[in-house]
Amino acid sequence: MSSRVVGLTGPMGAGKSLVASMLRELGAKVIDADRVVHDEQSRGTVGYSAIVQTFGTGVLGEDKEVDRAKLAAEVFADPKKLARLERIMHPRVIARILEARKMLRDGDVMVVEAIKLLESDLRNVCDEIWIVVAPRALLIERLRARGLPRVEAELRLARQASEEEFRAAADVVILNDGDRDATKTRVREAWERLRSAPRG
Repeated sequence: MSSRVVGLTGPMGAGKSLVASMLRELGAKVIDADRVVHDEQSRGTVGYSAIVQTFGTGVLGEDKEVDRAKLAAEVFADPKKLARLERIMHPRVIARILEARKMLRDGDVMVVEAIKLLESDLRNVCDEIWIVVAPRALLIERLRARGLPRVEAELRLARQASEEEFRAAADVVILNDGDRDATKTRVREAWERLRSAPRG
């Protein structure tokens, strides 16, 4: 069995990180695309320079690093600005993931957890797309627990693909409706199918 790459995505608040941690326990090598973005926005990187050049110093914190909350407030309110940020970051993230893929050994499974998987060329790096879904009321509840006001939570969800669009792109759908044991069982079943399926 050669190595495989699974793209893991879904709406904000669906529980991608929980599913990723379960996959890690099962033996997957997990890359969090958001963490890669964070690295690629650090001072001294090309990404950092491009962000400051595009959005100005108003998105920086007192330490002169990119303040992710300020940057989010700047781009989530304006689809054009969000698209500009994605044009800066997506190629850098994809390059890092392709680099990681080269390091995989035969039989390895790499899981790429990414909120913007379907909207970028990152999906083309993946052999399978796994989607994590949850009832909308639960998505909003989880986002509010992270400190987002309801209006902001609704706005961010509205700017993402609908659950139907996510499902249409999926090879595997994992329901994470708050029952952790049930979610774990679904993840294990999907993992076992992946491991036993012939490649190609």
